[in-house]
Amino acid sequence: MAGLAVAQPAPAPAPTEAAPKAIPAEPAPPASAPAPAPSVSDKAVEAAPSPSTEAKPPPVPVRRARYDVAVIEALDKVTAESLRFEAAVGRPVRYKSLVFTVKACERSAPEEAVEDAIAYVTVDSQPRPEPGKSPLAPRQAFKGWMYASSPGLHPLEHPVYDAWLITCRAATPPSAPAP
Repeated sequence: MAGLAVAQPAPAPAPTEAAPKAIPAEPAPPASAPAPAPSVSDKAVEAAPSPSTEAKPPPVPVRRARYDVAVIEALDKVTAESLRFEAAVGRPVRYKSLVFTVKACERSAPEEAVEDAIAYVTVDSQPRPEPGKSPLAPRQAFKGWMYASSPGLHPLEHPVYDAWLITCRAATPPSAPAP
């Protein structure tokens, strides 16, 4: 058996699993980076001018013009009746079951970009008393600023009525009788 070669099966190659490739690590940022050196030119640095001894007064803002009458428009949603009326500042005005009291009325200053009228109004809902019965206590329906340019910004929320500001104006002076 000298010339016989025994055939043996070749050993099976070891299964190779896809080994993850190593990702080269990025160098970490230095712990403390040196601050860039300030560049200084050969010219002398001028000193900051000292504050002037004359202090300019700050500009005085122009105040809004105040008026003593607000023009309001109200709408009855049931009958589609609308009414434009004037409400003097501080005096309650009744429209059906609503009582409007204007606390302040202003128009924008000439320097403002948008011409507008604003009024601080309180609106109470108070039905008229029936004969022989005591009046019901008023219920506040609205309290706040109304803007003529944006009537939907702070609207009166009432199931029957809508109201919005039209403008502010000065009360007409009483006319003197003619001689």
